[in-house]
Amino acid sequence: MKPNHLLLLLSGLLAFFSPLPAGAVSTALTAQEIVKRADDVRGPDGSFSFNVRVKDFQGGTLTRENIYKVYSKGPKATLVETVFPERLSGRKLLMAGALWLYLPTIKRPTRVGLQQRLTGEVANGDIARARFSGDYSAKLEGKENIRGKPYYRLSLTAQDKTLPYRNIRMWVGEKDFVTLKADFFALSGKKLKTGEYSEMENILGKPRLTKLLIKDAVQPSRQSQLKYYNYRRENLNDSMFNKESLAD
Repeated sequence: MKPNHLLLLLSGLLAFFSPLPAGAVSTALTAQEIVKRADDVRGPDGSFSFNVRVKDFQGGTLTRENIYKVYSKGPKATLVETVFPERLSGRKLLMAGALWLYLPTIKRPTRVGLQQRLTGEVANGDIARARFSGDYSAKLEGKENIRGKPYYRLSLTAQDKTLPYRNIRMWVGEKDFVTLKADFFALSGKKLKTGEYSEMENILGKPRLTKLLIKDAVQPSRQSQLKYYNYRRENLNDSMFNKESLAD
């Protein structure tokens, strides 16, 4: 090999194996960062409120409709109030450390689980704790092209056994971080349900997903459709997220 060619080869090898210079930043995203960006597309963070309308279907027939008002202050402080039907108004779910259910007829909060059913195919945690990045450890399984669009395929594992799902597999757009769909699994490994996300709208200054269709994994005709709307930034007082104030 000629000396000049040898020098070029050695220079290339040194450049390949040398560490990044001080201050340089890698552009590759970790799986956890991808999940965080997907969370931000599904809903805002911080202090805000919104409504969610839940329609339950059996074989295409509407069986129940509920409307909830949700107040959120950070990833682990959420208050869910039942607005409709009126006969259920006054029911509240509070997530503040634990999850508490308040019923006007009982007058005292009862501790419940995130896994417990709220309505139809919707668990308490689907509304009270819908962001994944803080609760699940993420791993990038690979990439897929779906209808001509590139997606990350991620596997999420719960960090806490109290969470509604042991594992989640989700597909997130490689370019826009829009969640396309997700599979939700129990501790046993059994697939419980699937979720399909759709309908982008401008919410608090950013395009965000506003619709989720949840299907039972065994009986897909059992479905719940969640529509998120009426988002508002709010300066929420910490006293709202105290179980002693649920009766107010």
